[in-house]
Order: sequence, then structure tokens, then C-alpha cells
Amino acid sequence: MKKFFLSMSVLVVTLFMSSCLGLGSRNYSESSVVYIDTESGVNYGKTLTGRLITSDKIQEMMPQTFKFFAYSWDEEYGTTSISGTPVDKVVISGDPVDVGSAFLTLAEPPQEEEPDKFVDIDDPYYANNKLYFDDHWLFQYAYEGRKEDAAEVTLYLVEESAQYDDDEVLIEIRLDVVEGPGTGSLTKKTEIVAVDMGPLRAYYEAQSQNKRDLKIRFQFHKKGSTVPVKLGGINMLTIGE
Repeated sequence: MKKFFLSMSVLVVTLFMSSCLGLGSRNYSESSVVYIDTESGVNYGKTLTGRLITSDKIQEMMPQTFKFFAYSWDEEYGTTSISGTPVDKVVISGDPVDVGSAFLTLAEPPQEEEPDKFVDIDDPYYANNKLYFDDHWLFQYAYEGRKEDAAEVTLYLVEESAQYDDDEVLIEIRLDVVEGPGTGSLTKKTEIVAVDMGPLRAYYEAQSQNKRDLKIRFQFHKKGSTVPVKLGGINMLTIGE
């Protein structure tokens, strides 16, 4: 396992991190989304704050998934070595929460007369390094639904992106609200999903192995708009050798 240095986009969700660092001490206490990975049969977590952590609870988690939980580390807890890299042995507070996933499909979005609409979507949070989060990007979004409703998110490669330069990509984020049995009033609901952008990398690297930056933009159907709206600015994804 290598040590990784993050090149991250703007932090998008306020609940991602709450860090308490003592003066002159490396002790910390945080609440963060954590990517669970494994090396040499040992599970460990990669946090949004750039830490490598592990614990008995993390050993029970499924690798290649994201969790949200609170954890703390004190010098007395110590570290362990995984393939020569020091990893903090943390204490997890409370029950970890699963972070949902969404699929990226390299096809046009389906034609829909009345697509479900987001209230809003934040710019993605990601590491421009396929080794750290295994090419997963995190999106926080809001939509309106009843208590028992659930949301499904899918990403599509927009055909019109072919009109751009070879390294410019347009992706549409679609929402599907699955109605539950409840009959209550609509409320604003906020969720986080992890999207595997690996298929996009593989698609463009199959065309050329030259190292370059894909310039990725996103669009989505937003409440109050009759046409898709663009999300934030351009997101860079470095591909190739």
C-alpha cells in the first residue's frame, strides 16, 4: 500500500468533518464519510480528511463501500502497520451509517416527459487519484419526498457531449423517487451517494493511454426549471499513464 496525497475538490457537505486537534498533539475526533478498503486481508478506512484508520468494527465492514461514522484517536490507542504504512487504531462511536451508491452508465439518459427533479445538488467531492477512493465520487443532493419514499440516482453520458473537445465530458444526473406506502406531506430530504467513475476512465483510456485531464461537467433536472441546469464548474479527472 502506498501513501497517498489528495487533490480534492471543494468540501461539499458540512457534516463531513468536525475535527478537534489538541495544541501540540495529533489526537483528533471527527465525524466523516469513510471509504473502506482492504490490504493483505486487513480492512482499513480512508477518510475525507486524508487519514488512514482501522478498528475492530472496520474489520467487520464490507470493503469497497462508504460509511459515515464518528471516530476518535488518542496517542494511547496507537497505530498498526499495514504493508509498511502506519494506520491509526481508532475508537468508533455509535452505529456506522451506510452511504448509498449510484451507477454511471455510458449511454444517453432516457427520454422522459416529466422526470423527477432535484431540489439541488452540491459539487462532487472526490480525490483526483484513482487509488484513494477507487475512482468513487461523492454527491450530496436534496429532493422532496414523503417519509417512506426512497430516491434512486443514475448518471448518464450525454450524447451531445460529443460536440465538445475530445477531453470534455457532459454527464446528466437523473433522479427516480420511489414512492413508499406513506401518505404524509412532502418534505426536503438530503442524501449522499457514491458514484463509481471507473467506467468513464476505462472508456477514455481505451481510446488513448496518453496522460490528460478529462474536463467533466454535470447537469440535472432542478425543481422550478423546465430544462436541465449545469452543476457548478468543471471537474478534472486525470487519466492515462
